[in-house]
Amino acid sequence: MNDLSILAGLHRAYFGEEVEHTAQLKGDGSARTLWRLQSRSVSAIGVHGPDRAENRAFIGFSRTFLDCGLPVPEIYAVSEDESHYLEEDLGDMTLYDVIRSDHTSTDDLLAYYRDAVRWLVRFQTEGGREIDYSLCYQTREFGEEAVRKDIAYFRTMFIEQLWQGPFDSRSFERDMETLLERLLAANREYFLYRDFQSRNIMVQGSRLRFIDYQSGRKGALYYDLASLLYDAKARLTPTFREDIIAAYLTELERYLPVERAWFMNEFYPYVLIRIMQALGAYGNLGYRQRKPGFLSSIPPAMENLAHLAQSTDAFDGLPYFLELCTLLSQSQRLRTLDELS
Repeated sequence: MNDLSILAGLHRAYFGEEVEHTAQLKGDGSARTLWRLQSRSVSAIGVHGPDRAENRAFIGFSRTFLDCGLPVPEIYAVSEDESHYLEEDLGDMTLYDVIRSDHTSTDDLLAYYRDAVRWLVRFQTEGGREIDYSLCYQTREFGEEAVRKDIAYFRTMFIEQLWQGPFDSRSFERDMETLLERLLAANREYFLYRDFQSRNIMVQGSRLRFIDYQSGRKGALYYDLASLLYDAKARLTPTFREDIIAAYLTELERYLPVERAWFMNEFYPYVLIRIMQALGAYGNLGYRQRKPGFLSSIPPAMENLAHLAQSTDAFDGLPYFLELCTLLSQSQRLRTLDELS
């Protein structure tokens, strides 16, 4: 029995209706395959995930978040071997689609982002207190091991694969030890969504819904805010980011005592590691796996690094990494990789 037949069987058993129409949905960077299954009166999303541990994380996290009142998809049915499941159909409109629309005003976009960070605080705090972290399928914490893995991913998939300029390995590793020390100084007792960005936020009218948190683990508050605000293709302005950071901190103060200057001091190292992780992914998915859409995210990511260097203290204590990122942001080859693929 093929995947679609299994999912149609789950749909029939749960809803009591035969599937009449199916459409395969565009996948993301994972190995999962997704279909929209429509019967007479209901539409659901069917998922085949070859990694059962990933499936268990998504299903378990979803159920916990729903119990906390967080706006995630309902899980309808799961196959006995946990390789297939049905979830609520949240439509096709993402926050990224709203960003790209010519009809979206800055005020409307600000409203969506302010709402997104208000929910983010609840994921991190309320959800984080209830999550069963034994379900985490990659690592239970964004600690030293996970940070080193992201640094290595950036080095192998981006620097060594795409950068053809000079590279001083010893100086790079020295600066990475400094960055690691700064990252590990932060409190890591919250839920870290891992991929909190505009393509994983669904828009239903004025309401937001959230997906793709299966890679979540325990970690610091800063990473997810960095993911949202430094999402390469979103191309948010510095002024826009400042507004959303203020909205996030105002909401966070409802749950925790916050010293804003200290928060920003710890925030920017997490912006760096998030951009590094994303660049590693762009190199892996875009260049190595020949998915050119990911390569087009490299130039705006480079612009974000250049802005950080010019306007923040993100690179304090990282002299070689600052030099390297300056060269990367000026590279004509990196700006045109999507044309070469």
